[in-house]
Parts: sequence; structure tokens; C-alpha cells
Amino acid sequence: MASHLALIERSNHQDLNRVEVQVTVTELSTGRQTWSGEFTSRSADGILPNERLSFTLDNGQKGAARVSETRFDSRTPDATIVHVTGTSPLA
Repeated sequence: MASHLALIERSNHQDLNRVEVQVTVTELSTGRQTWSGEFTSRSADGILPNERLSFTLDNGQKGAARVSETRFDSRTPDATIVHVTGTSPLA
């Protein structure tokens, strides 16, 4: 799992800048790849499951993803952990 800073663009135009994202890239046998990741956002950002996001990583790679799960921890009520699954390759 690699860590990157990312610009995360949302469809509601409330973009998140310089968010630390943990990214896992899986190479498939056909030379294609899939990827997934997770990041922590403010609960007030209101990111919801199935929301579409666009990522621009600090290494220049870009890709689209869909929120697969959000996890709220009552011990840290201001933060929500967001899990995403890539819908396009990181390029």
C-alpha cells in the first residue's frame, strides 16, 4: 500500500485538496490493473457510499473511483474513513 497526497474532485464541486490516500494497485495477468484505496475525511464533508470521485495523485497519476464504504468511529466523531474502488486505471 503506497501513500500519496491527492486532490480529490467531487461531483458537488466541494473538492478535497492535499488528502493523504493509501493506494493499493493490483496487476492483473492481462497487463491491466485494478486499484483501491482509503483516506480519512472530515465527517462534515458528507462523503456517501457509491459517490464518484476523481483522484489526482502527487506523482501525476489520475484515476476515477467510487466510494465502496464509509466508516464512522464514535471515538473520533470528526473523522470518517472512506474506502474507494477504482473504476478506471491510474494513469
